[in-house]
Amino acid sequence: MRRLHLFEFGDQRWFPQLLRGAETAYLAAAYRLFPLPRQWAERIATVLPPGERAEIIDLCAGSGGAMPLILKELEKCGYEARATLTDLYPNPTCTSHQRISWRTEPLDATRVPPELAGVRTMFSAFHHFRPNAARTILQDAFDHRRPICIFEGGSGTLIGILTMVLVPVNVLALMPFARPFRWAYLIFTYLIPVVPLVVFWDGIVSMFRIYSEEQMRDLTDDMQAPDYAWEIGCIQTRGIPGGLPYLIGRPI
Repeated sequence: MRRLHLFEFGDQRWFPQLLRGAETAYLAAAYRLFPLPRQWAERIATVLPPGERAEIIDLCAGSGGAMPLILKELEKCGYEARATLTDLYPNPTCTSHQRISWRTEPLDATRVPPELAGVRTMFSAFHHFRPNAARTILQDAFDHRRPICIFEGGSGTLIGILTMVLVPVNVLALMPFARPFRWAYLIFTYLIPVVPLVVFWDGIVSMFRIYSEEQMRDLTDDMQAPDYAWEIGCIQTRGIPGGLPYLIGRPI
């Protein structure tokens, strides 16, 4: 599979947790400007058991991202859902919600413990994994017949890459609204402008890394069974050029 897998700051173990938190907090603030949480919730609802309380296991959760908004949208649709957030670099202090809990131990998305039963989700993170690791994530869900919903926050197209030039300006505009509020986030955004540069670089690299619909089909090609189905497509949303790829696996 041909794709460009360049260096991202957020992937590095040595990257300071403060800056990692600022980057993911900015993304969470950006989600609130778009209808993505509603569109994601609509697709997650297709794999939830009707009339039952649903458990969501969010992989690579970062700072919790859009999960509070997604739970709110699911509630509007009549679903009672709870979420457990997991990450290789967990940040339990970043999200406070009565139906959201954090797994405080680091969790590698390619090795989900069997006791974490529920719908697996991943938002704007699948591109962080090289093809072999990405296939492992999907294979584990397939083998254990777990529902999995993967959504990207960018198109991976040329126009998507070009729009990244606006990211530093967006960071400057949105960082005061990032939650939880941290004075340090503002210091490293305005006085020492590290955060805009980091988000700008990681955003461009992410666009090169994002799996296309065709590549997602290649990843799932050898995972076919009568009792499990894959859905691959693109979400069209206002304000974001190009379709945003998504992949859903569900037991039948």
